[in-house]
Amino acid sequence: MDRETFAERLAAAAAAAVQCARVHLIEDLPASLAFRVRLNQSYDGLPAQPSEIRFPEDSSSDRATALHRCDFETVVGELWRQGHVPQWVNLAVVGASHLATIIEVVCCGRFTADEGQLYNMPGGTAPFHAVGPVLPPAHDGTRFSIHARSECWDREDLDMLTAAPDRVWSLRIETDEFDHRMLDAVPDLPNVEIIEHAACTLAGEALAAFARFPKLRVLRLHLSKDDRFHLGGSRLSALTNLVIENLPNRSWAHDLRDSAPGLTSLDLRGRDTVRFDGSFPESFRHLSITAPRIAGATLSPLRVYHLDIHLADSTDRDVLSLLHAITPVETLSLRGTPVTDSILPSLEGFHLEGIDLVGTRVSAAALNDYRDRHPESRLYPQSPAPTTESIRAASRWSGQQIQLARPYDASDAVE
Repeated sequence: MDRETFAERLAAAAAAAVQCARVHLIEDLPASLAFRVRLNQSYDGLPAQPSEIRFPEDSSSDRATALHRCDFETVVGELWRQGHVPQWVNLAVVGASHLATIIEVVCCGRFTADEGQLYNMPGGTAPFHAVGPVLPPAHDGTRFSIHARSECWDREDLDMLTAAPDRVWSLRIETDEFDHRMLDAVPDLPNVEIIEHAACTLAGEALAAFARFPKLRVLRLHLSKDDRFHLGGSRLSALTNLVIENLPNRSWAHDLRDSAPGLTSLDLRGRDTVRFDGSFPESFRHLSITAPRIAGATLSPLRVYHLDIHLADSTDRDVLSLLHAITPVETLSLRGTPVTDSILPSLEGFHLEGIDLVGTRVSAAALNDYRDRHPESRLYPQSPAPTTESIRAASRWSGQQIQLARPYDASDAVE
């Protein structure tokens, strides 16, 4: 595809995205356009095909920041690369200021010069596909505000928030510029329910920065600097779900029972040891921890309905010690934790409805034995794992000799 044709198709798809948005939105969209380009948004875990070119560097945060607001010619220059273009590109209106309508450009990471490899989009605009803005929850067909789902990259985005603060339902903060000082510049958002901070540098009492949003129920923080991070004691009465990524290997909270009395779900992720100590509200139901190891223990025994622990460098003894302090009532996931057959007798005492052992070192024979003795429990891997004897029996029945090349691994089973 030549550059001129590519640019024409981009312009046509952008116009179609604006036309679609005008049907749904309450705002009058400016004629001027700005673009937010998101590169490498496809799943590319499979090997590249001969006709494909991939650019891993497109996934960097610097690239995302540089392209968070750009003009039409920049988009063409970024996506048309010596005749190679993404296999698919989705365009949708995601924002509006008094100066421009912002169109998000979501791009496949696989580039090709073969037009036969482009996804077939309606209207002859391949690889572009114009889609509508994301609908609000429980949408009833009425018009809604483009500011309901807002992103904040810089001061210009702050100005958009200030123009319509009562229309914001969710807010995603993208850069590490938003420390306590910049967050103080965010206007009061009386109806915001979800806040994600993708590059959190908050130090000291982090929750204090969010205490003025009365309806905030979901808070997700990815820490980019963790040296002084601490939740602090500020009270978020509406908060039900808390996610913290890149946690430091030290104490980070003491009393969530007082600071988040309605908390039901906590998701903790760390690249090193995650420390887990503190007190939790009676509403607490779901705990997820993903890290190499866990240290510390709750100040008092904790019971949760659903416990997901993914500890890549932990042993059976480590997990059992944790289960003495944090007891699952209904389900337990040990997915990706290298526990062995020895863990199963201890798990029987919990009488769990569901146990996830995908990606562990529990053998096929032990899984089948547990499944036979506890048919009332949902055990993952879901399908009964074939044993050596059952495979040999099938081989004898079919008259074929099956050669077992390696022991069966529980991760091979269909989940």
